Amino acid sequence: MSQIVTMPQLGETVTEGTILRWLVQVGDEVKEDDPILEISTDKVDTEVPSPFTGQVTSLLVEEGETVEVGASLLELDGDSNSSTASEETSNEVEIVSAPVEEVDVKVEEVKSSPVAKSTDLKLSPVVRKLASENNLDLNDVTGTGSGGRITRKDIESFITSGSKTVQKPKEVPGQQNDKQVQAGKPSSGEISRLRRRIADNMIMSKQTSAHVMTSIEVDYENVEILRSKHKKSFKKENGFSLTYLPFISLATIYALREYPVVNSSFDLDKDIHSFHSNINLGIAVDLNQEGLLVGTIREADSFSLKGLARKISDTSAKLREGSYELDDVSGSTFTISNNGSFNSFLTSPIINQPNVAILSTESVKKRPVVIEAQDGTDSIAIRHTGILSLTWDHRAFDGSVALLFLNSIGEKLENSDWSQELN
Repeated sequence: MSQIVTMPQLGETVTEGTILRWLVQVGDEVKEDDPILEISTDKVDTEVPSPFTGQVTSLLVEEGETVEVGASLLELDGDSNSSTASEETSNEVEIVSAPVEEVDVKVEEVKSSPVAKSTDLKLSPVVRKLASENNLDLNDVTGTGSGGRITRKDIESFITSGSKTVQKPKEVPGQQNDKQVQAGKPSSGEISRLRRRIADNMIMSKQTSAHVMTSIEVDYENVEILRSKHKKSFKKENGFSLTYLPFISLATIYALREYPVVNSSFDLDKDIHSFHSNINLGIAVDLNQEGLLVGTIREADSFSLKGLARKISDTSAKLREGSYELDDVSGSTFTISNNGSFNSFLTSPIINQPNVAILSTESVKKRPVVIEAQDGTDSIAIRHTGILSLTWDHRAFDGSVALLFLNSIGEKLENSDWSQELN
């Protein structure tokens, strides 16, 4: 019986995807859940598993083609309710083998490149990227996929085991490291898919939302006193530093409850203004200066300060390691961009669609501040202060809401008893 595999819905806001690479060819036998192709969306590159067992009879789209959700991708000839085809595939793989000498030659030919693997195995771009980032020799990795194919889980397990073999790739003649390019000499390179997605999304956002930026100054002295008191024990207990970001994030969550219009989506074309019941907090993560992704902390209002700090750390690590899933980078209802970690003073970030606002946390530094005593006298004190800036969509709400929302965050950061969260 013929079965058609269609482009899956890979996220609530994803409407199309680009076929990066077919992992099967016409005539191949595939089992249910075997990876069959690599798809790139505006959120993530991901492998698509086969929903059926059978033999590939037709590839209906070409590599590089962009298709909408629901479009036909591949035709399989087989019974999705029977394991017969799977058993036949398994038997066929066991009895068909290449001469040992021929395989040995292939391995030796590619030994000079740690990412390369014998060309008779299908490697997805995700696998190649993980191997390259971790400088792995794929000849040392045992594949558990169909026909011995190496999967992302194989790479992650290999890295986690601590037994990885690192092999320095040979320098290609004429190839220069970016840091070695001499000043004044022009260079060019192909734009990465991530950079292209970022470019498309940023232009789309500027064309969609009426961007306005508003900012306030925040006194972080009480937060800093608490951080200084707990930072050593916190890092020892959790394995990562206690930064300002969890405090700002929790104060933002409280403010979003007070001003739910900031936690909404606005679609003028469809005449729909959606107020979200859940607060799914997006955290913009820098991928070691190679790009930017927004990680999503779902139902962020259910976390304590410690839990939020741990979730931010875990999500950031997954994104930088490339081990994230689609759910990790989609579905945010409000976004925070932590520019202060790079010593910013004031930033006007672009809204992460379909959100209606994005908060930028700027650097916190010691600055002279005028302090008014209860008797009305003024004095100069050195305090830890910083700017919070909000880029917001003027179509969804106005400046009064933006400032009330920002001041609510500031008031909570300055006056809340945060010690209860850390005791």
